[in-house]
Amino acid sequence: MIATQTHASVDADSPTPVHRQTGLTLPDVLCNRLHNALDDRIAYYLQASRASATQRAYATDIAAFVSWGGAIPAEPQTVAAYLASSDNLAVSTLRRRLAAIADAHQTCGHHDPTKHPLVRKVLRGIRRVRGVDAQPPEPLDGAMLAHLIATIPEDLFGIRDRALLLVGFFCALRRSELVGLTAEDLQPSPAGWMVTIRRSKTDQYAAGHWVALPTLSGPMCPVSAVRTWLDAAGITTGPIFRAIDTAGRIQSTALPAQSVGIVLRQRAAVAGIGANRLSAHSLRSGFAVSAVRAGVSLPLIQAVTRHATLAGLEPYVRAAGAPTPAQMARLIDQGTSALPEASL
Repeated sequence: MIATQTHASVDADSPTPVHRQTGLTLPDVLCNRLHNALDDRIAYYLQASRASATQRAYATDIAAFVSWGGAIPAEPQTVAAYLASSDNLAVSTLRRRLAAIADAHQTCGHHDPTKHPLVRKVLRGIRRVRGVDAQPPEPLDGAMLAHLIATIPEDLFGIRDRALLLVGFFCALRRSELVGLTAEDLQPSPAGWMVTIRRSKTDQYAAGHWVALPTLSGPMCPVSAVRTWLDAAGITTGPIFRAIDTAGRIQSTALPAQSVGIVLRQRAAVAGIGANRLSAHSLRSGFAVSAVRAGVSLPLIQAVTRHATLAGLEPYVRAAGAPTPAQMARLIDQGTSALPEASL
């Protein structure tokens, strides 16, 4: 009642209170407030529909398109001209910028110009002329990782980095998944630990995946490396992999995702391994390539990498190369051992 007397007056001809500043009746004011609140909630969930990294990338892409002279909405001819004039951009970057332009149009309710045949044919022509993009990051296979691990010192940074790299490799984790692990995500199992991956690039709705972290013998054991790090850092809850300041104090927050690639390249350089083509993804791809070379079946590899289909493993199968003479010999031995003696 006090608020009504302060902000509204009663018209002599109508008992409906009127807002003094806007001239709207109080029901209109309340409806506007409700409408604004709903707009805020719509904006909140609209933003949550995309990963934060994707939002940042799309915002950068749209800014570049506008800086070039584009606008939203855009005609197909404008988008095609943008593609044709972007000679300094990789094909993969152009594809992402088209995705950002498409998303901006769809979000605003505009017709998507990137689906027009003109735009698609121009992009196809660019791919034919330029060929494929630069080579992807080099896989860090098991032998390379073993050599790298052997050079890491036993100081606090070394203890953390050893655990970080071994978990990233044996669980075939993306960098965001690796730094997102918490102590609560580790559950003991007969063969080591079961690691819960609560959210990932292919699991935006947090259904969760579980990957086995094996107990191995020797310095390549990821379970032993993680236990050593947790004990040294005194971590019982929260993020597993954390930043360490110059005074040796362990921070409470998780490492930034980009730190995984930095750590890997720094440790590789010390080990004498060419670091120019290494990235955080080298751990994930290195596991897949090493598993293919070791003769692990693709479905078992898929259970670790969590690819949606076996076709997603095709690049790693190609990167693994042709079978070695020893592997070919084992194939022959397995084949002949299955034949009846009379046929030999």
